[in-house]
Amino acid sequence: MKTFCRVLSVILLLCIPLTAQEPRRLDIDEIVPVPTSGGTWIYGDVLFSHDWHIQKNVLTGNYRLLDGNSMQRSVGTFEECQKRLEEIQTEEGILPMSGSAVILLHGFVSNSVVMKTFAEYMKERKTHDYVYCMTYPSTMQSIFDHAVMLDSVVRNLPPTVKRIDFIGHSMGCIVIRRYMSGPLKKDWQLPENKAGQRVNFSPDKRIGRFMMLGPPNHGSIVAKVAIGKDPVRRRLMGSSGDELGLDWEKTEKSLGIPSCPFAIISGGRGDGIGFSPMIPGDDDGVVSTEGTKLHGAAYWLQFKVGHGEMLLTEEVFDTAIEFLKTGKIKGVR
Repeated sequence: MKTFCRVLSVILLLCIPLTAQEPRRLDIDEIVPVPTSGGTWIYGDVLFSHDWHIQKNVLTGNYRLLDGNSMQRSVGTFEECQKRLEEIQTEEGILPMSGSAVILLHGFVSNSVVMKTFAEYMKERKTHDYVYCMTYPSTMQSIFDHAVMLDSVVRNLPPTVKRIDFIGHSMGCIVIRRYMSGPLKKDWQLPENKAGQRVNFSPDKRIGRFMMLGPPNHGSIVAKVAIGKDPVRRRLMGSSGDELGLDWEKTEKSLGIPSCPFAIISGGRGDGIGFSPMIPGDDDGVVSTEGTKLHGAAYWLQFKVGHGEMLLTEEVFDTAIEFLKTGKIKGVR
């Protein structure tokens, strides 16, 4: 009996922690990762690190950490998710990021899934060390709030990532433009004498080039007509719908011409009529051809594709990649 008690005492002593600090208790999803859709409607990305990303739920304000397979690995505050990410990277011996990155932003009433084909095309050709399809809740926030999320993504890329390029589709271009226009203060507007001019502002010195795909650079007739003043539609489409449509004049006051080199690809039929009878002149079914143009673009060119079709067209991909890589587009003046 004495021997048993002595053994039990030794075991108990070994179980007492050497410090007063209690070991961190793992959340259930850290032990058994939870599958997710990757965040399509109410989540927005705020940090990327290799294949991992932290997202914010805009309804609850909570954050979650997802791995490269969209498995939820932690939930809580941003700081808690970031700490867990750092622990995992240490445990798995993941090296720090370095090199170049490109961030692809989808459009209105859409999500990052539509950008995956383009992203995979870029990954196969190793155009950048990191290719990120950023998701943001396009119908749940204002364009300003989307830009704040983009700012978080860029700021959280480590200094060892030396170059950051952008590709935007549709409203994604407007989000990037707001991010690049001036300070992220909610009521900030361009000085009156700066309207239509290139801004002398760069939110991050690592920004390289910016390719716009089907951008509604002068607002959206479709948003203005299809959403209009109908309270149900406005509720469903959120403030971004109004900002592209009825409130475009106000929105435009916070959108400068990017200081970085940028180019524009427009869709359409090339016949002066376009795909949609709702839109005057040529159009891609959603945005007018003329409406994509913006003073200061290094290049503007049109492909005979629809608004969504351009995200599945290799010729568009190759043109965008060429511009991001060289700043030029062969055969275009």
